[in-house]
Amino acid sequence: MKTKILKFILPAFAIIMAVGLAFATDESNATQTGYYNHPILGVQSISTDCPDFGTVQCMEGPYQVFKDQNLTIPLYEPRE
Repeated sequence: MKTKILKFILPAFAIIMAVGLAFATDESNATQTGYYNHPILGVQSISTDCPDFGTVQCMEGPYQVFKDQNLTIPLYEPRE
């Protein structure tokens, strides 16, 4: 009787854990709106996954990407 319960409980527990851990993701990979200054079109918005910290600046083509429309807070390349 114990083995029948164990054979049912362990896989069910594993499935519950897998589903629960699937929702425990890192929010740093979430996309956010970034802005860059196009010389002809002005300030343009894009969807980016660049975080607020790092060492290499986030670029959209030849243009640096910023967090705000005033182009004062730079975004950086995501870490791998």
